[in-house]
Amino acid sequence: MLVVGCLVATAPVAAVSVGAVADASAASADAPASLGGADRVSALGPAPGPLQQTANATNNSTGVIHENPDEVDDENELDRLLSYLSGELNGDIGASTLRLSQGEYAAAKAALVDDYDDSLGKYVDVEGEVGGDGAGEEYRTVSETQWGYVDTVSEFRETRREYEAARRAGNDERARELARNLTRLAENGEAQSDRLLAAFDVISNQTDGDLAESSAQLAAVQANISEQRDEIVSREFVATRLAVGDYDRNISFTDPLVLSGSLVTDNGTPVETGSARFAVGGQTVQSAVDPDGSFELTYRPTRIPVSTESLTVRYLPDDASMYQATERVVPVAVSRVNATARLSEPSASAYGYADAVSVRATVRVNGTPVSNYPVSASFAGSSATAPATNASGASAVSATVPATATGTASIRVAPGGDGRAVTFAPATVAVPLETEGTALGVTARETANETVVVDGRLETDEGEAVSGQSVAVSVDGREVAAATTGASGAYRAAVDLPSDASVENATVSVAFDGEGTNLEPSDATASIRLSNAPDGDGAGNGASGGLPFDPLDLAWVVAGTAVVGLVAAVLLRRNDADDADDAAAATVAESAATESNEPAEPEPAVTEASALDSAANALDEGRPNDAVVVAYAGVRRALGAAAGIDDAATHWEFCDRCVDAGVAPAEALESLTAGYERAAYSGLSVSDADAAELVETARSVVAPDETGVPESSDSGDAADASEPVGPVE
Repeated sequence: MLVVGCLVATAPVAAVSVGAVADASAASADAPASLGGADRVSALGPAPGPLQQTANATNNSTGVIHENPDEVDDENELDRLLSYLSGELNGDIGASTLRLSQGEYAAAKAALVDDYDDSLGKYVDVEGEVGGDGAGEEYRTVSETQWGYVDTVSEFRETRREYEAARRAGNDERARELARNLTRLAENGEAQSDRLLAAFDVISNQTDGDLAESSAQLAAVQANISEQRDEIVSREFVATRLAVGDYDRNISFTDPLVLSGSLVTDNGTPVETGSARFAVGGQTVQSAVDPDGSFELTYRPTRIPVSTESLTVRYLPDDASMYQATERVVPVAVSRVNATARLSEPSASAYGYADAVSVRATVRVNGTPVSNYPVSASFAGSSATAPATNASGASAVSATVPATATGTASIRVAPGGDGRAVTFAPATVAVPLETEGTALGVTARETANETVVVDGRLETDEGEAVSGQSVAVSVDGREVAAATTGASGAYRAAVDLPSDASVENATVSVAFDGEGTNLEPSDATASIRLSNAPDGDGAGNGASGGLPFDPLDLAWVVAGTAVVGLVAAVLLRRNDADDADDAAAATVAESAATESNEPAEPEPAVTEASALDSAANALDEGRPNDAVVVAYAGVRRALGAAAGIDDAATHWEFCDRCVDAGVAPAEALESLTAGYERAAYSGLSVSDADAAELVETARSVVAPDETGVPESSDSGDAADASEPVGPVE
């Protein structure tokens, strides 16, 4: 059984170093948090928040203990780790709920951001090893729901202030509108808090943690909101009653529910309104109201389940009305009715890859439109867009031709759910298709480690990106790799040349065969640009492109001694662990101890100016990924000393510390860091336009006086403009 001894969240994997081992430090539950990381999005997904990293040292305060594989009890160690992670998560929940109860909404959300997500990911991994009781799902529910609940509470408090201001100003209509908003917010809060309290109970029962205090704080917050809502409702609105007479309970679309009744206040006075809206079975029905309060409404069941035994009829006053909403439950028996669906013909004579197709679907019962009915649609095995039918029973179905749409492809519509009061047989319409030509681009360059990076883009003759398709990579006619195109049509592969192939003379070719698609095949060839070719040598303008260093080597220098990887795990085995595993683990530990104490090899001198100039040259030579990596290195060198940041910091740690130190604007540095992460790690090509923008961003950070960006706080006249303003919220 695999045992997780240490889990470390760091940057996405570019290379794995055994020269450093990082231990996760436990974050204090009530430590100040910034929302900057919450909004950060990298090319590879949400970037993990920074953790304290120390090489070859065990942080005994974390509770995560590293033990000899022969001395650890597998299940006990996993249970201890699970308990530790649960404690971390419970601490974050407690901090968030406490901040919420104190009205600190940004801090309440920040407590459930990077550290919480990191611990949750580890918890789910370990829980899978031990076959846990599913507390991980409850922790995820808390994260998603509490963020929404914090927003609800915050909006309720703000709306309450607006309401009080409207009352003081004597604006009765505005006050009533805001009072109805407060009612809706309070109802949303009740549903959210109920979900949270249920999740707290499950977590407390399935883990060693106790969330009783958090539950009490949350319940108190919601009780206060509900109490304020009730007070405002009683102050602003006149209570009403809804009465109905005898009616036929057997209903269907062709035999609708007809209700006659009266709408009066609690003391029997008729509600003074010429018409009223009623919510019935997911629909809104408008009805005239006589001076004596009497009304008659008609409701045709469409989307409700045929098994429905009762309906709630709810009176919906206008927002500015003085009357309070009221409702009445009426028993019914629903019979199913079959409708007919029809599709219009496509307008074009033929459609190719990525073309937009639209048709009109209508749903009717004996000529009567079925409105507000959910429709499900698909095209060539992919989902299509189809909103619920309008008042005319029509829905505009739209789709995009996928590459897999071949031969006879059809748009299909069906009921959006089973067991409804109205149903219909699926309807289809054929869409004429045509094949489309493609163009495949390729470049190949040798890297410092003697591998060859092959990249390019697959697009149609009309310039549309072709995504999700396989491209075969060959060297001198022998297939050596395959790559898949991304959303922009870009692909990228790193290959080792066959032993009998020469870098100087080899030819790289790529081919898209188009099999199983509506796209025609295409191919392209390229010679390999050499990493050691001099400037201006058209035969070999390699990865460095005449730079005094290789950008790929530079990416490793930038990473410093930080451990890179989504999760660094020490896999421990007991009893059945063989000698080879123990030897390998010992080798890793010894290597880590040795490398971390040895001085680093001297690197080529790189200044921020030369890096930015080299980045611009890389752009001119059609190497956008290299340009971004080199530009980032220039920024790193320029800001590292100013902010007192060592080389061991990961790129997102570096970003956060620079922002905290006030040496660079957050938006620019976060954009550049995300771009660097994509260029260096994702394996995808950065577009020329995006790379040019990122290089310009780097220049604005390094030399703001040359780009019109305000200078840093060290410049006297511009101090006010660039002065740090505290954590980003």
